[in-house]
Amino acid sequence: MPALLSSHLRRHASAYCALLVGLAVTGVAALYVQRGIDERRNRRFDEAVREGTLGLQQRMDMYQAMLLGTRGLFSSSQQVERDEFHAYVESLELPRRYPGIQGIGFSQWLRPGELEAHEAEVGAEGLPDYHVWPEGERAEYTAIVFLEPLDARNRRAIGFDMFSEPTRQEAMRRAMETALPAASGKVRLVQEDEADTRAQAGFLIYVPVYNGTQPTTPEDRRAHLRGFVYAPFRMGDLVEGLRFPGFQGTVDLEIHDGAETGPEALLFTSRQEGPWEEGARLGLYREVPLSVAGRRWTLVFAARESFIERNSQLQLGTVLISGLLVTLLLFLMTRAQVNARAAAEAASAEQQRLASEARTAVRVRDEFLGVAAHELRTPLTSLKLQLQLLYRQLRQPGPLDAERVERGVESCERQTTRLSQLVDSLLDVSRLMHGRMELRLEALELGEVTRELVRRFETDAQSAGVRLTVDAPLPVQGRWDRLRLEQVLTNLVSNALKYGQGAPVDVRVRGDGSAAFLEVRDQGIGIAREDAERIFDRFERAVSSRHYGGLGLGLFITRQLVEALGGSIAVVSLPGQGSTFTVRLPVTGPGEEAEGTAPASEPPRAPLH
Repeated sequence: MPALLSSHLRRHASAYCALLVGLAVTGVAALYVQRGIDERRNRRFDEAVREGTLGLQQRMDMYQAMLLGTRGLFSSSQQVERDEFHAYVESLELPRRYPGIQGIGFSQWLRPGELEAHEAEVGAEGLPDYHVWPEGERAEYTAIVFLEPLDARNRRAIGFDMFSEPTRQEAMRRAMETALPAASGKVRLVQEDEADTRAQAGFLIYVPVYNGTQPTTPEDRRAHLRGFVYAPFRMGDLVEGLRFPGFQGTVDLEIHDGAETGPEALLFTSRQEGPWEEGARLGLYREVPLSVAGRRWTLVFAARESFIERNSQLQLGTVLISGLLVTLLLFLMTRAQVNARAAAEAASAEQQRLASEARTAVRVRDEFLGVAAHELRTPLTSLKLQLQLLYRQLRQPGPLDAERVERGVESCERQTTRLSQLVDSLLDVSRLMHGRMELRLEALELGEVTRELVRRFETDAQSAGVRLTVDAPLPVQGRWDRLRLEQVLTNLVSNALKYGQGAPVDVRVRGDGSAAFLEVRDQGIGIAREDAERIFDRFERAVSSRHYGGLGLGLFITRQLVEALGGSIAVVSLPGQGSTFTVRLPVTGPGEEAEGTAPASEPPRAPLH
């Protein structure tokens, strides 16, 4: 028996050596892969913590900036009317731009002797039941006078003296004495129904408003205090829109008010049940401090069991695959070399192709940056010049020339509007390229929409001496997104006015029952045949940027919007004979024939130019 075993080992020595080498390589690979898994898991978790913290910090900074802007409304006016405040808050589009905020309000600072006159004054504004509450004698009062949107929940808070509650009072005093935004501790908002068991924890941010110029000392700030611009927040609504890797799937987040964690300080938790020990044991648990308007929060991140298991399950498969690869490598070395050589040649060809595409992309980028810099510099230069002129006029002795000041302000407004339009174009390109453009379909009459939009261009057309007409003899009904349809019309009509060289511009609307046709015709410089398709691409232009402004994005955005509505756009043009752009749109919205419903919508924005 020993002799047979010895003979067997000698005959198969190479095979056993290969087996031992394979096992050794597999063991080393398993250790290496396990370490890599641990590192990637920790890196992913750290990334989730970093992005979650940064996202919440940026969101709170944005809210504070918005409140500081609202303070400017009060600082620039001795008396802010209720309708004026309503219109201002409505223009902020709170539900879309500022998720989680319950409203924006103004709480007036009152002294005991002013209370009766204040209640009578506010009652005369259309709030006959208005009174400051809770009742009782106090050295100082505050009263919520404005709170928009004034829905049923926010109406409960009108007249509330937030200074009567210690947690709110501490934040209001801090804001008053520092002249900076100040966040309160954890509170139950007065908007919450007392009987509602699903009420969320809340907090408020206050920004002080002073009479006259902003005082510099705490005593002067108290003496000149006019009130507070503030915003109430429900933590669940605030965090609901927060996005970072794994949130509410494999990574939990808790937010505590203050440096200590505990049930009393808990503002928000995404954890359903169970302890956090598993995440802490593997190092997937972080406590991160965050400063919010002068108050410290403690963010607690922890991985759920599913986050850990998903990575752990990869270990066995990784080890088995590694061992198999080592074994195959020993037997198929020659074929592997051939495959490697072929792959290297293919990689070389691919690398050359990618290098060529990269050079082309760099060239397009450089050309675009040059055009964008020129387009942005022009309004910025004009805006700076007008501001310098306004400054000099304000510094000159004697009475101001109101007419010159008005012209200067109008010029500044035109330049800032132009800058905003350029930035909006770039943002729309980003949304289109990332597939975030959504539609809100509604029943529309295309001729009516066209006539209404063309009326907006009447002033520009008259200034340019252009006859702008609309030919829509019969109603053309359909389901489209009004905002996107207006953007298409705006881009086509503005291009016709720009390149039409003062010649008439005609807009025609027709329909054949299944589709609507929109035609915009000018008699301007026209487009060469080789440029007719290229002009619908990003940053492409058929004319020199030296003679005509713009970023080369209008027609690209127009085509993307038309195709999103299920239609198509084409151009017929000859140099020197003008251009005719024709848009075809199905009368039913995209996807409605199959599903019967319109897709989700995004809130309206300003049209592109």
